[in-house]
Amino acid sequence: MDKLQGAQLQVVLSGTRASFRRRVMDAMSSLVAAPGAFCFFGMDDARAYGDGTRVVDGEKRALREGGSIALSAAFGFDLKSVVAAPRRAYASHELWPESERATLPYFRDEASDEGFTHALVLFLHEGGTLFGLAGLERRAGEPAFEEADRNRMEELAPFAVAGARRQLQYDELSREAAALRSLGKVTGAVYVIDRDRKRVVWAADREHGLDWEEDVEPVEGLLVDAAEQSLSARAHGDALPTPLRLPNGGSVAAVATLDGDPVFGGARCAVVRVAMQRAAAFEGLSRREREIARLLVSGYSGVNVAALSGLSENTVRTYVRRLYGKLGVNNRADLVRKLVSPESSARSPASPIAPPPDSSLVAGDDMLD
Repeated sequence: MDKLQGAQLQVVLSGTRASFRRRVMDAMSSLVAAPGAFCFFGMDDARAYGDGTRVVDGEKRALREGGSIALSAAFGFDLKSVVAAPRRAYASHELWPESERATLPYFRDEASDEGFTHALVLFLHEGGTLFGLAGLERRAGEPAFEEADRNRMEELAPFAVAGARRQLQYDELSREAAALRSLGKVTGAVYVIDRDRKRVVWAADREHGLDWEEDVEPVEGLLVDAAEQSLSARAHGDALPTPLRLPNGGSVAAVATLDGDPVFGGARCAVVRVAMQRAAAFEGLSRREREIARLLVSGYSGVNVAALSGLSENTVRTYVRRLYGKLGVNNRADLVRKLVSPESSARSPASPIAPPPDSSLVAGDDMLD
């Protein structure tokens, strides 16, 4: 077995996230000699930089920034352009002029201290998705990376991507199993909180799914506080706090500790189960339709809905037509009754059902004025 085959097999093995990052770096180093290596892994651009490993002269180095910066910002690349490109491996001078490279957060804050001026970067992407990036580094005075080095990385890349996909699946199952061991069989949404970093590090809702920006980030601080209050009361034998109700309609139903598990990096964690109170009418709507429905019910005008959702007014009108058609309503009052007070709408006569509105603003419907 030659070096390339050995490296390819090395990156498709299963293990922890930390071992995957180390295996990728070791595989790269076995093909192209370099004193420095790094690997950042994760599909969430805003969090992947915090899930990284860096090795210099065989020793692990801590990252200064941790999770406080997006991966794309740390390395100065456009995510859409990267995943659309057929190539995955680049020498640093192909990506950035030296004057720009030296100012990027990773190279400025990490590589510069070790005297590294050359980098070989491997983007782990496939099908429009970035799973992370890895790289090798050489110091000033050492030879720059050449085309042959890039070609070796391109040969490794498909196997590294396959390993990343497999690792993500393995991680998800392992994390879910660890959370369920702490809470028992549960329904609803489950959040794992790193108590020292005071942030949600994993979340899942098997029944309805979760969108990180919509369902996690807005309630992260509340969940951290609720977990600490509950665990503190339990430790001191105090009465447990009143279950916290969240802005997304859920309430904290259970809290348990989860310390030292390797699937969460051995961190001191808490697991929080949230029971969701969902109007039945929401079940048939897409995530974007639910977002727009919530804004409309909250009283925002069509112009404001468009601005807040990042859509054009015409697109908002299209979504409103779909909402009205799916929910069988034709004005704001009916929409509120349907989504906010479904019990009252069931007891009282509904407004006459009209055909779904056309592409123009709904006449007489002030929710789009």
